[in-house]
Amino acid sequence: MKRLTFIALLAISSITALAQTEAEAKRLADARAYYAKSDFVYPYVDSAPAYPGGLEKWNKYVTTTTIFTDAVAKAKSQNMPNGVYTVMLRFAINPDGTIGDVKTMGRTYGYGLEEAAIKLVKESGKWTPANIEGEAAKGFIQMPIRFAILRD
Repeated sequence: MKRLTFIALLAISSITALAQTEAEAKRLADARAYYAKSDFVYPYVDSAPAYPGGLEKWNKYVTTTTIFTDAVAKAKSQNMPNGVYTVMLRFAINPDGTIGDVKTMGRTYGYGLEEAAIKLVKESGKWTPANIEGEAAKGFIQMPIRFAILRD
């Protein structure tokens, strides 16, 4: 009889544990679906926001736009010391692929470098947004923009 009672209790506890696990999984799935559709920036994404075409296309954009070359020429004309200057940006990629909340982080150098870095990102077009549960979602990117000021 004790053995039968023990087996029955073991079976009941296994069923209860399984039910709790399924309930927790449903709660987690509901929460992820809610955050994917809200303006909340979810800390875990299925895929991060990215520039269309990847790093190769980004590098092509940076090297062909006049924003970058004009900023370097302007800094040289203002006698900015030789060196490599890194402007750190933080910006959001909205669910529709537009860019928002562009801000510089860390050290500032002046000579128009921060403004040029912000303009470079803002004028880069639409990006591929983050993806959560198959839905486009807002995501943030931190990106260094390096300017080389070199004179002959």
